[in-house]
Amino acid sequence: MFNPPTIDDLQQTRRANEKLVLAALESKPEWVETELARHTSLALSHLRAALASLLDQGRVRRLPGTGTRAVYGLADPGLADVEATPLTKEAEKVLEYLRGRADSALHMAEQLRMTREEVMAALSLGNAHGLISCTFVGSLVIFRLKEAVVDRQQRVA
Repeated sequence: MFNPPTIDDLQQTRRANEKLVLAALESKPEWVETELARHTSLALSHLRAALASLLDQGRVRRLPGTGTRAVYGLADPGLADVEATPLTKEAEKVLEYLRGRADSALHMAEQLRMTREEVMAALSLGNAHGLISCTFVGSLVIFRLKEAVVDRQQRVA
C-alpha cells in the first residue's frame, strides 16, 4: 500500500535539497539552473523548490543571465550572524519602519536618522529572530518583514 509523504517528510527533503544547492553554490560563484540540476542530481522541480525557499530566505539570489537561462549565486545581504537576543530599541524602530514597506539599509538610515551600521545591526538582530527577508535588485539589497510577521501583526492590531 502506498503511503503519501507527510508534510514533515516533504520539509526534510526540501531542507536536504537546499543543503545540496548551497554546497554547489559555495563551490562556484554562478550556476546556470540546468547545470545546477545536473551537478546536484536533483530533478528540476525539486531544484526549483529548493531555490525558491533559499531565495525567500535571502541566502541565494538570481543573477542576470543571457536569454531565458536562469543563473543563481550565493546572496550576501551583509547581515551579521548574531544570536537572537532580546530586540533593542533600534531593532524595534527598524521593524516598525518596515511594517507595510520594503527598503534599503541606506534609505532606512536616512529616514530613521540612524547610521547605516545601526540599521544593519538592527536588521541582523531581526534576522536572528526570523523576522527579516531580503531581495536583491541588481546590487541593491531590499529588506522587508517576512509575510508571516506582517500577517501576525495585522491580526494583533
